[in-house]
Amino acid sequence: MAEPATRAALDAWGIDAHALERLGGGAVNEHWLVETAAGPLVLRRYHPAHAAEATPYEHDVLRYLDGNGWPVAAPIATPTGVTTVETDAGRWSLFPFLQGTPPADSPRSLQRLGALLALLHADLATWPGGAEQRATFGRVTDLDRYLETRGRTSFDELVERLGRDEPARAAELRGIRERNAFSLHHLGYDALPNTVVHYECLGRNVLFQDDEVTGILDFDFVHRDARVADIARSLAVECGTDPGRVQRWLGGYAAHADPPLAQGEIDVLASLMIASELWNAVIPLALADGPSGAEWMRASAYASIDERLPALELAQPALRRAASVRVVPPGHRA
Repeated sequence: MAEPATRAALDAWGIDAHALERLGGGAVNEHWLVETAAGPLVLRRYHPAHAAEATPYEHDVLRYLDGNGWPVAAPIATPTGVTTVETDAGRWSLFPFLQGTPPADSPRSLQRLGALLALLHADLATWPGGAEQRATFGRVTDLDRYLETRGRTSFDELVERLGRDEPARAAELRGIRERNAFSLHHLGYDALPNTVVHYECLGRNVLFQDDEVTGILDFDFVHRDARVADIARSLAVECGTDPGRVQRWLGGYAAHADPPLAQGEIDVLASLMIASELWNAVIPLALADGPSGAEWMRASAYASIDERLPALELAQPALRRAASVRVVPPGHRA
């Protein structure tokens, strides 16, 4: 039986659900599997911190990719033609359900994930709407814009608040960000051109059936940044500080990159892995302090500050060496 909130949302699409099941796995937004006579759908309720003005950009990207043959869940319009519905219980969208499961971790799957992102970047670069930045978004280093446009705070205020109870963690977080900002500026990140990036093209968001990609999920953070920032996000999550895994993933990307990775992109990649992990610490920390925050968000932020960020800093020389060796499969050119 559908709850009143989900039933009211589905009414906007004229959907009569045979069954409704809450889905796990979403880090912030909530999702329900909706069984209908026409097949399964997914109902999403956006997190309150998700800016309403940022949603059309994501939906436009999904429609564009769907029209170009990508296995993405393009939003379903209501009979009145809108893809987002406001009710007393929140903001909702409806999507097709994509079949498949994430790939098992293996050297081959790392290469395939790298190749997939390279191909995705090439098509995203041709999206007609890609010249403008997504509302409320900036580059990975522009933490203040992301926080302030969601009714949160600035990075400095967030660290100051953290320091009241966790002075050592606050000092560590501030120090890592200052060192990273210096490194990125010195290596020329500011001069790299922007393009449309997915920013969550991770193994858990890619679905396979047999050997075929059947779904690419979670375009919640699609926006404009240097493409190497997107690469760094995937490497930080999928490879961590393991140089061998970094080389395998990059080998897949380099084999299909168009244009090929430039030396300036390779030089800044390891430092952008730290920037990605800083983002991965700051956003959950800010959300945890909000009215709808969860303790797991704070725990995740603390794990970044205590473990992942220091490990990435220590591994910078090895990661830079790994990034400079582009492993290209036989028969391909980087």
